[in-house]
Amino acid sequence: MARLLVAEDDRLMRWSLEKYLSHGGHAVHSVDSGDEAIEAAKCDEYRVVITDYALPGSDGLHVLQSIKARNPQVHVIVITGQAAPQRERLARDTGAFEFLEKPFQLVALKQAVERALVTPERRKGPRSCCGKCVWGMPCDHWSR
Repeated sequence: MARLLVAEDDRLMRWSLEKYLSHGGHAVHSVDSGDEAIEAAKCDEYRVVITDYALPGSDGLHVLQSIKARNPQVHVIVITGQAAPQRERLARDTGAFEFLEKPFQLVALKQAVERALVTPERRKGPRSCCGKCVWGMPCDHWSR
């Protein structure tokens, strides 16, 4: 299937995500810090990165920015136990493909990964847009 990277500092959560996604046929590499995620993304080509927002070292937003700067084609799914509208907006404006609040059903993550694998990357700004739109509003600029 696809190569995935999971960055999660909670050992049990990381293990659960790795096992669940591996059983779905994906090759999953997991790390426990933002700095390790950034290094891993430099050395390997991942199709999807799943990162916790709150990580030791570089946080999930920095992971997102670093990965998107290196390879804008990679879809990044941000997960967090501390969801707030401002955090979600910032993550999406930075290029997050999806934003999931913990606790979430593993099937919701699986569906987000599946969508990411079939969605061509056009994301430069909020919600798949060119960055000229207001966050949360549909974008009609990218198709021009």
